[in-house]
Amino acid sequence: MAAAEPQHIVEQYPARDRNWAQDFRLAMLLHDLNDSQSVQELENALAIIRDSGEDAEDLFGAPLEYGEARAYARLTPQQLADSEMPVNSSVLLLVGLGIGVGLLCTGFGTWVGFRDGWTANSWHYWQLAALCAGTGIALSAHLWWFYRVKGKFARSWALGVTGVAVSIAVAALIATLGGEQALPMPNWLAPILGIALAIGAFWLPFKDEPEATRSEATAFSDPEAWFAESTRLLRGRYGMRAKEAVSVMAPAREHWSNMCRAEGEASIVEEFGTPDEFAIGLGVNTARALQRRWLVLRLLPLLLVFLYGTSLLPEALAPDRSGWDIFFAVCVAIFAVVSLCELRPANRSEYVDSKLAQRRAHARGLEEGRNE
Repeated sequence: MAAAEPQHIVEQYPARDRNWAQDFRLAMLLHDLNDSQSVQELENALAIIRDSGEDAEDLFGAPLEYGEARAYARLTPQQLADSEMPVNSSVLLLVGLGIGVGLLCTGFGTWVGFRDGWTANSWHYWQLAALCAGTGIALSAHLWWFYRVKGKFARSWALGVTGVAVSIAVAALIATLGGEQALPMPNWLAPILGIALAIGAFWLPFKDEPEATRSEATAFSDPEAWFAESTRLLRGRYGMRAKEAVSVMAPAREHWSNMCRAEGEASIVEEFGTPDEFAIGLGVNTARALQRRWLVLRLLPLLLVFLYGTSLLPEALAPDRSGWDIFFAVCVAIFAVVSLCELRPANRSEYVDSKLAQRRAHARGLEEGRNE
């Protein structure tokens, strides 16, 4: 069982190198190596140290830098691809949204309970309609984004458009049937339902998405299927437009065509690698796509400011406004100012440069892993 426990390998290092080994292990963990991969790297480094008799830092340099380099060389193409996404499972999106909505209901429910009394009925049907619409649209938008980044464009649009339409229809039905009437629900029940939703989200049937192996990736033996898959990855994962992806793939198509004429039968996977590997190599030339993605991510908060501001501003300016109306309006104004400051060109350059540096490290690590 020792082979599955990185800490057990760390404890086998000489006392003088144990801190180095611990930092080395931490660096690999931070860069998404699993336990079995970390164990192999720790064992390899330990064997070299024992054979040479030298200190680990003299042999390998700083542990964090060496750990990052070895992680990129050890990570599989699928792991490198997954590191591009903050969320790798649609179920995690559901969990995150459930927690967020649950905490929102808990917070507002507690505030309304203290404000109006716990036994009063302060919630109205139109508020339930707004919650259903907002939650459904947010979930649909996230699923649209998730499957689009994965390159599954048909599923992305199907879930996104259908989810938004259903959410609006349900909200309209609730608002039509209930209108301005109060819900038959005491205020003390809202925070309890919010807590139940936040905790219940953890009980969703979570299943890790299967990891693609090289044998599965080599199923793209047909050149056209290989080119289609590579183009899909460039458009989804790396955000290229259709014309950009076609332009980037043109040299590879020309090279493949020339090679087929010269050599006859050839394996496209042996020539270019799997579609995942090829896309990672081209990911270093995606500055324009990163600029577009950065702009979209920065404009989304301003969209929220617009949606909430149109309802909060009239209440804050009304003669009968309350302290809470002013407080929320000020919070939204501060959020708007911060969001506008994030649109500075310097922030865009920093984002693009850091992502390109990470993708160059991925490409170098992938090449080093092939050569080992």
